Amino acid sequence: MENVKPTQFSVHLITDTLKALYTGVIDLIYPPLCMICDDRLELAGLEICQTCLNNFKLIGSPHGQFSVPGDIYISTAWALFEYDESFQQLIHHLKYSRRRKPIGVVLNHYQSQILDQLPVDEIDLIISVPLHPRKLRERGYNQVDDMSRWLMGKLNTELGNHLVKRKKYTSTQTKLTAEERMENVRAAFGVTDASAFQGKHVLLVDDVLTTGATSNALAGILEQSGAAKIDLITLSTPQFGNA
Repeated sequence: MENVKPTQFSVHLITDTLKALYTGVIDLIYPPLCMICDDRLELAGLEICQTCLNNFKLIGSPHGQFSVPGDIYISTAWALFEYDESFQQLIHHLKYSRRRKPIGVVLNHYQSQILDQLPVDEIDLIISVPLHPRKLRERGYNQVDDMSRWLMGKLNTELGNHLVKRKKYTSTQTKLTAEERMENVRAAFGVTDASAFQGKHVLLVDDVLTTGATSNALAGILEQSGAAKIDLITLSTPQFGNA
C-alpha cells in the first residue's frame, strides 16, 4: 500500500482540532470568568463580561486644572473613565497581571465616544509615557503601549515612543504629595531626537492621571525640544475636579 504523506493543510487541521478540544475541556473544568465580577463569560477571549463593559462610566469631557505646582506644559487632558472600583480592578490587572487584552475591548466598545472628544485631524505624534528600562524589565511591557497603538490606528498618525526615554528610575508615586511627585520625576525624561518634535502636536498616553506630575514633566521636555502643543490622554483619574 502506498504511503500517503500528510499535507500541510491536514496537519494544521488536526492541530487546530486538538487545540479546540483541549480548550473546550479546560473551559468545562475551569470556566472562563469575568475579571471584574467573576461571572461566567460567554466569550472567553474577551476576559470581561458585557454587563461590566457597559457599566464603565465614560467621563466624556476634558479634565480640569492640574494640581501640580509650577508651569503646566499640557494644553488639554482627557481622563476617559471614572475611577470606580470596577475600573480600578481593570487597571490593576493591566499593570500587574499581564492581562492586556481587555483594554482593547473597552476602547473598541467606547470608540465613537472617545474619538468624538479628540482633535482627530490635528495630532502628529502619539507617545506612551515611558517606563525606566529597569521597570520595563520587571513588568515585561509598558501597560499603555496597546492603548497608544490603538489611538495611532484610529487617528491615522505616527507612534513616537522611540523618541523619548526615561533616564531616572523613580519610586512609586502612589502615596506622595503633589510636591513630592514633582521632585520625584524631576529630570526623569529625555529625548533621542529633539528635531523630531519641531512644530509637532503630541498626544501623551498614560494609564492613570492623579496630580499630572509625571506627564507634565515629560511635556516640559517636549516643549523644550520644540513641540508646538502637548495633550494628554489617560484611561482614568481618581480626581474629577483637578488633574
